[in-house]
Amino acid sequence: MANDGDGTKNNKSKQRAPRSQFHYFYGSTSDGSAAVAFSPPPLNTKEIEGEEGDHVQNELDSLVGEELISTDNEGEETADIVNGHSRASKDPTVFSSPPAICGICSIAIVLLIVGGMVVALLLLIPHTSAPLLQTQSFAIPFPQVNRADFGDPVEGFIDMDLFHPNLIAPPGSSQAFVFPFPTGAFWTNLIVPSPQGALSYPIAVYPYAYRWSASSLQVSYPAGHRIVDTQTIQDTFAPDLKLSTVEELTKRYVIQFDPLSVTLRYISTPNSKWETALVQGSPYITLQYLKATPVISPLSVFSNIQCPGDADENFSDLMDDAGENSGQGFSERRQLFGVCSIDDSDPQYTTMRGVQFIFRTPEGANWIMFTSEPINLKFDKIRKTTISAAASYTGVVRLAYIPSSQKEDEKTFDSSTGLRRLIYHSATYPIGGQVSYDFHSVTPQSSTTKADEVGRHATVTFSYATQSMVAPALKSTSTQSLLMLALPHHAELLAESVKLTTKKFDLNYRCIKGDMTPVVGSSWSYEEPLFNFDFDGNFKVVEGSDRDLILNQVEDDLNRVLPTFSENVYGYGKQVARLAQLAHIAHHLEPTKGSGDNVSSTDSLLGKATKQLSKYLETFLSSDVSDGLVFDSKMGGLVSTNGLHDKGEDFGNGRYNDHHFHYGYFLYAAAILGRIDQSFIERFGPHVDAIFHDVAHATNGDSTSVDSEKMFFPMTRHKSWFDGHSFATGMFPFGNGKSQESSSEAINCYYGAYLWSVVRHHDVASDLTDFSRLLLAMEIRGAKTYWHMLPSDVLGNNTITRTHVYPSKFEGNYMVGNVGMLDVALNTWFGADPLYIHMINAIPITAVTNALFEPSYVQYEYPFLIGSRSSVEMAWRGYTISIHSIIDPERAWKDAQGLISYELDAALSKSQVLYFISQQPGYGRSSTTESSSRNGKDEKSSPTQAPSKTIPVKIPSASSSSCDNYPNCVAAGLSGECCPTSSNSFLDCCKT
Repeated sequence: MANDGDGTKNNKSKQRAPRSQFHYFYGSTSDGSAAVAFSPPPLNTKEIEGEEGDHVQNELDSLVGEELISTDNEGEETADIVNGHSRASKDPTVFSSPPAICGICSIAIVLLIVGGMVVALLLLIPHTSAPLLQTQSFAIPFPQVNRADFGDPVEGFIDMDLFHPNLIAPPGSSQAFVFPFPTGAFWTNLIVPSPQGALSYPIAVYPYAYRWSASSLQVSYPAGHRIVDTQTIQDTFAPDLKLSTVEELTKRYVIQFDPLSVTLRYISTPNSKWETALVQGSPYITLQYLKATPVISPLSVFSNIQCPGDADENFSDLMDDAGENSGQGFSERRQLFGVCSIDDSDPQYTTMRGVQFIFRTPEGANWIMFTSEPINLKFDKIRKTTISAAASYTGVVRLAYIPSSQKEDEKTFDSSTGLRRLIYHSATYPIGGQVSYDFHSVTPQSSTTKADEVGRHATVTFSYATQSMVAPALKSTSTQSLLMLALPHHAELLAESVKLTTKKFDLNYRCIKGDMTPVVGSSWSYEEPLFNFDFDGNFKVVEGSDRDLILNQVEDDLNRVLPTFSENVYGYGKQVARLAQLAHIAHHLEPTKGSGDNVSSTDSLLGKATKQLSKYLETFLSSDVSDGLVFDSKMGGLVSTNGLHDKGEDFGNGRYNDHHFHYGYFLYAAAILGRIDQSFIERFGPHVDAIFHDVAHATNGDSTSVDSEKMFFPMTRHKSWFDGHSFATGMFPFGNGKSQESSSEAINCYYGAYLWSVVRHHDVASDLTDFSRLLLAMEIRGAKTYWHMLPSDVLGNNTITRTHVYPSKFEGNYMVGNVGMLDVALNTWFGADPLYIHMINAIPITAVTNALFEPSYVQYEYPFLIGSRSSVEMAWRGYTISIHSIIDPERAWKDAQGLISYELDAALSKSQVLYFISQQPGYGRSSTTESSSRNGKDEKSSPTQAPSKTIPVKIPSASSSSCDNYPNCVAAGLSGECCPTSSNSFLDCCKT
């Protein structure tokens, strides 16, 4: 078997020659201060060199803080690593003595006899072809299958050879890996076959992107290649740097991962390797070498190489193009002993020695390089296509792209505070990251605080494991010197004390999500408010003719919009959720009859709705439909049978696309039924729990700490904790990395998960319920930040505060269709009509819709969406009317009368639209509303009927005087009566 060099053999050690001492220049973070020069502590000089195939363990093997102990596949005899973490191995020289062995022979014989009898009995027990998976704490009630039996084995879409052997489950296991596979992880493009052959599709690790092949790792700063128009923003991957070694690479692995990082290893020879931890938010690329010879190649050529700074830390010529054409030769470049020195005497090669270097390319890319130990670099000044080490190297190399300054009036980096910071913080590097959260109660700060914004908060913490280039053995580190970059939604809530201002860090790192904010510290936290509502938010009592109209429509819908058993899992979920909403409406609005138990009443509307909902939902959960769920034991997840039979069916469900879109509908329906009928929970609680944990499981996010005694699901399958929202992409290669279209269906998933946890655990403050609420709150804020857009020019002097993450020419579209990790676009999978883009990000309509679509946004978005349209097709009209009702419920109520329930989208009924409108804060119509359907029954309307384009009037009626009905009043934090007030006066915020 191959050996990657981690194995140990007896070999006499040798003394390594003393290293030359160079002073390290780590710069200063204060303007005008002198450079700090010091000598690093000597690294461990224990022998690591030997004959080929020999290896004596050395602390420098600890490339990521864990011993580089390989598996039997790599030729090692004493190694035992699970998920990248080493276990204490037994001393191979310690064995039991023969007398001790003989002393236990009799016991062993008895145990063998008993064991044989047990095995014999087990063999007599009949086995089913689809057993249920059971752990110590949970049994999955869906059939367990081997996906290979469906013609879609794991090896068909994952390159298993790209995982360290310790991550692969042993032969004969029902699992493919020792962990449930994180199908939504940002790095899956690395391990799924790429249409481009040997080179993978890119993964985004903000602010960089990476591609790998068997011979190299490519690095891009995609924002430097951005293409922007009114329809798309593309951060194009261009290989700004290609990283490889002189030594031929023979193997590469994913060796570990966590919610914020993935670690890759390249192996050349048994004793030569290098690896990198790709950590979200790091402004550096960090590479750790063990007896390997680094080679760096540019996109085209290197136009310049130099030592950073002079004695005054002046970098004024770094971005000054005049120096390139001024006739200045390589030998005339400045030098700074201790940081870097240049020898230009050779006619072909320039030799650089030191610990800091700067490289430039004709494309305008500028890179600064740091090393943990002095290194000799060779630059081919004729070809200008490579910079390589002069000899094999053991240590750490860090590279950082130097973006342009945020100071528009400066054309150079004269004493750049950002560059100084990059130098100052370069010694501490991350090797992984964990996400934690803590829930706590919050006291309202004022009497005007709205109910859905108070109650409980979550403190979300990112904790990065770090090491130091200047500490002994590259292990210990200071927790306060790590430099990272935060996304806009992080920066919005992070404490000012951990963020660096533009004055302190003038470089502007960008990614597809906007400008990134520099943050200092290996741990940073922010407060995420949790929504404090359940099935209806602030429920409004509906009475009189309005109630009768809605209930009549519910009765009609119960006969006309029922689920179809032959529907696929997505369509069936939408239909069941629609039916659940009918039961929910009846539960709230129907007057109590007889004994007061409408659920069991055979003639009550609620009784009929509950019976129908039980029938259709329980049939699905019992797998008695054409497209039911099964448990994929190889990957660890619930998938549809159609999706397993054909990877293209069910929108890729069998390969883990869109699970949160699909299963959110079932969670919502189950929560409604469980609330109405507690016996449903007793009978089908475990089934719904399994669906819940497929998309909202709280553990198993780290390859090094899998909780095998709990459910075999990955942590929050689709949620990207760093991005702050979900991605729908599963195990398919995509050129833009992970992406997601329907932000509202993702929200519906976590809303359904939250509601299910409420009815399941009977405690709104339970940890599981709070966790579900955290997922929901993150998704809503992520959608508002990265999907909803308000152009700056339309806001004017409005008091609404918005985070602008996209260029203004793109913001004018108000809604993003698809958010990827490397692009955002105005399209959907089924068309580019703005109506599709906006409404796919609105479905379904539930109480949580009001939390997603605030009046301050809808007052601008809705008029833009409707524009000059002469009509809206019926399938979408229910959604446009529902969104319109947020700012003008009176007009929306009238428009809703013309809806044809059975022609609406499968997730919506006319009953739902009417009920949603009736719950809007500004709804207060008179009892004589003109209607084409006073009895609530559908009447065919003109197919060209367009919804009203009316927006809130300037002088409203007293029936809609609530501040909540006026975006400017809401933005000003007002509550109660505004337009008019109780004294019959109109406030300025009433103007629209």
